[in-house]
Amino acid sequence: MGLTALLGRALQGVNQDRDRSTPAMLFRRADRCRIEGRHGEAARLVAEGLRQAPDSSVGHLISAYLHVAARRADRARQEFDRVLALDPYHPWALLGLARICIEEQDREGAVTLLDRALGYCPDFADARVLRETLGVAPPTRRGTGEAPRSGAFGPREPARERDVFAMRTDGKLVMARTDDERGGQLAQHLMQVDRTVSFTLSLAGLGSLRRAAVETGSCTTFILKNADLVFSATLDGAVEIGAGFARIERLRADLDVKT
Repeated sequence: MGLTALLGRALQGVNQDRDRSTPAMLFRRADRCRIEGRHGEAARLVAEGLRQAPDSSVGHLISAYLHVAARRADRARQEFDRVLALDPYHPWALLGLARICIEEQDREGAVTLLDRALGYCPDFADARVLRETLGVAPPTRRGTGEAPRSGAFGPREPARERDVFAMRTDGKLVMARTDDERGGQLAQHLMQVDRTVSFTLSLAGLGSLRRAAVETGSCTTFILKNADLVFSATLDGAVEIGAGFARIERLRADLDVKT
């Protein structure tokens, strides 16, 4: 969810010829091949990328969807499970497993997985639509008590910050404007994003992650990081990236979080 786009942003400005063999580039090429229906070439590129980065959630996720396309449910489940072992709240892996549950007539299992995905990412439209096809009303947003507003381009109130939290680089929460369970989920997910992107940047000779904007359709999560702390907050709606970072910097200063 958003992770492939984040990798793309992280690599802007890097000489693409030099980096064609990095895991991130291999996975991006593999995903293009998958979308174009060239599944054999996609599988080869994914395998090559996973040899270099065996703990890449992006690589295992693409591999899982290739197995789904080939109707290999057991192998797809194994790959989705590997993604979740790395990132227990990865929404696209949870969605993939939910679809397998539906094919296996396990409606309850599918709803549980979709609720888990929506618990982390309330605006995950694919999960909401699939849940509604099962005849179950979508859950309200945790912490706000209201359902998401429809219409990405319709009138909206000014975006508010949500899921504001700071953590140490070892994953220990320093502060969170959310409930304890969700704060732990967010911290665990962000640690996986940090590891994946920092690994990609280091291969490109660009150092570690310092700041990032992760777009997920109807919201954008902004991340600020230094050697000791990570600060993150999510803004709903369409947000200009530069203005978003300025807003999050002001919020961090107001909360006196030294990142």
